[in-house]
Amino acid sequence: MQARDAVDDEARADELVQAARAIARVSGGSGPVTELKQLSASEMARLKGYEGDPCGDCGQFTMVRNGTCLKCITCGTTTGCS
Repeated sequence: MQARDAVDDEARADELVQAARAIARVSGGSGPVTELKQLSASEMARLKGYEGDPCGDCGQFTMVRNGTCLKCITCGTTTGCS
């Protein structure tokens, strides 16, 4: 269930970014929304909640905070916390 929530959160983050880009196009690129277009891939990953650590099981860089520990949203492995 928590893996589904993390995937849903990622989808919502993607939707927000797309909406912000659409607003920037309509508004002529003025204001703080234009800053979203200039985010690097690593900054976008941080916005999605990724911590930047590889998963010990699957090797994907999709580890997100799960309380005080990390959880891989790709395979569901945690860093030892329950």
